[in-house]
Amino acid sequence: MRFAILWLFSGCLLPGIQVGIWVVVRAQPTGRDVLLSRLGNQQNELNTRRLANASSYLTRNYIANRINTLVVREICVECPYELSERQRQLVDQILASLAPELSVLLHKGTAEETTWEYTLFVVNDHTAFTGQVFIFPDELLEREFFCIVVVSEIQSRQFVRQTVGSIVKSNLQMHFVNVVVVAQLEDGTVGTYSYKLFKANCTPGITVRQINHFDRITGKPQQSMPDLYPVRNGHLGDCPFNVGAAHMPPHLIYKRHKDPPPASNVSIPAEDLAGIDWDLLQLLAKALKFRIQLYMPQEPSQIFGEGNVSGCFRQLADGTVSIAIGGLSGSDKRRSLFSKSTVYHQSNFVMVVRRDRYLGRLGPLILPFRGKLWGVIIVILLLAVLSTCWLRSRLGLSHPIEDLLTVIVGNPIPDHRLPGKGFLRYLLASWMLLTLVLRCAYQARLFDVLRLSRHRPLPKDLSGLIKDNYTMVANGYHDFYPLELTCRQPLDFSARFERVQRAAPDERLTTIALISNLAYWNHKHPNISRLTFVRQPIYMYHLVIYFPRRFFLRPAIDRKIKQLLSAGVMAHIERRYMQYENKRKVASNDPVLLRRITKSIMNGAYRIHGLVIVLATGMFILELLAGRSNGRLRRWMEWVHQ
Repeated sequence: MRFAILWLFSGCLLPGIQVGIWVVVRAQPTGRDVLLSRLGNQQNELNTRRLANASSYLTRNYIANRINTLVVREICVECPYELSERQRQLVDQILASLAPELSVLLHKGTAEETTWEYTLFVVNDHTAFTGQVFIFPDELLEREFFCIVVVSEIQSRQFVRQTVGSIVKSNLQMHFVNVVVVAQLEDGTVGTYSYKLFKANCTPGITVRQINHFDRITGKPQQSMPDLYPVRNGHLGDCPFNVGAAHMPPHLIYKRHKDPPPASNVSIPAEDLAGIDWDLLQLLAKALKFRIQLYMPQEPSQIFGEGNVSGCFRQLADGTVSIAIGGLSGSDKRRSLFSKSTVYHQSNFVMVVRRDRYLGRLGPLILPFRGKLWGVIIVILLLAVLSTCWLRSRLGLSHPIEDLLTVIVGNPIPDHRLPGKGFLRYLLASWMLLTLVLRCAYQARLFDVLRLSRHRPLPKDLSGLIKDNYTMVANGYHDFYPLELTCRQPLDFSARFERVQRAAPDERLTTIALISNLAYWNHKHPNISRLTFVRQPIYMYHLVIYFPRRFFLRPAIDRKIKQLLSAGVMAHIERRYMQYENKRKVASNDPVLLRRITKSIMNGAYRIHGLVIVLATGMFILELLAGRSNGRLRRWMEWVHQ
């Protein structure tokens, strides 16, 4: 569902230094009348002290341990003297009781000043705040601010929630989520007020609620309060959130990807999804208490420029979804168009090429040796032929050339053709020995060819691809590859792998992908894949979750991701989908990754050899017994031999 409230929220985390904000305001005119009637008496001074003590308690216990500077900004527009004096006393008492290690900055400037406006936020009341113009530099838009609003006027029980609601809504319109209001009722009780996201039945809006109140005698809070800002934890009341996802195994796997793609407005069932990003999203939904409605666009997710996006990013820009996930890059130079989470996974971004075999699978058998070795073999053969012809004329041999060729191919020759004595016998024995050596070497070469696949040398880096005129198939143009060598096709990584795999023999194609994507594809296509990658990576690919600009849930998600990383949960999920064996299949044709030849590999051959020996021994015993008898055994053996 769409949430009309999402555009009101944002979260921004200040690195190193977080600045708490005190906002001193006044409320409705009815409270002013009550205040003026009680000014000058001890009860009013006591109430001022109670409000100051409660505010100081919140500062010491919930703010001083997280920041080193507290900015106090006081605004009282058109206030009478009595109210201004009460507000001055209130600020003085708060400053006097603050923690000693906390620095204080009193800000009296206007909202247009550029000193502390981007870290300080003080309003007089919600009407005055609405008319203020606050300047925030772009580098601070993603930070998380905290605000405490102290209402100086005494509030009635009838209108206190309206006052708090107006202040909260004014802060949310300025993209400040972490806001707490401290107000004092007519009986002197000081209450702390916050809000909940969404109303009943996940209706867009806010619900004001009192999170604590202070005892009028002791000045201590009546209830335990683990966090001053409940909304910061991101409890969303099990309301549904729309999520856009891109199919990119093993990060997000849509199990029915080969089926006709679903419509962009059709939610994907949870049982059809898997992958690293999907498991992470489920953990986030469980921790932050929201439900997932996942939609998968039919086009690739790309950021081409301002207002030129596709896929999940188009859904984010249109407000259709609130979260985009699925192997999305945080390394994109145009990532500033959206908010993004902290990095939860890193992988190398590489160039994928096809490894072509050299002269086919058995082609090296045609040229098993080097040129010099073939030259020596040919010279020896010519010498043997000439020597045989010369010896034939001298000795009168009847079959010299035939015997020579018979020995060359490894076959024996009849005994009556062998020379009985003399130099020719030694020459023939030497030639048979040389032939045996060459035959063993060729058989070893044959075994090596059947075990390894020889391929043409591939480029080792990006400059080698450009030099060899490799055409890159990609969804868009990249600054690291020439435009004239880029073929832009709106395909996902699987389709681009198929395009490179099925290219013509003389067509040099390459594409870009994560090494984890290539490992997954090779693991799914072990019998046909000839894809490998260039050893030099392009850059390190950072995987993040994308949100609309200044999304209110981003800080809470960042905290959960950091907890999962530090606890080793993400590493466990990654091992489940990217095992070491799968990574080896990325370059399974590399001889370095082949197993060593050991005795255990030959166990099967040993068993077969032993079985043959047992059968041969049994047949020998049967023949021996059959030779000594004239019965059925001999007739059966004769039938077997026939």
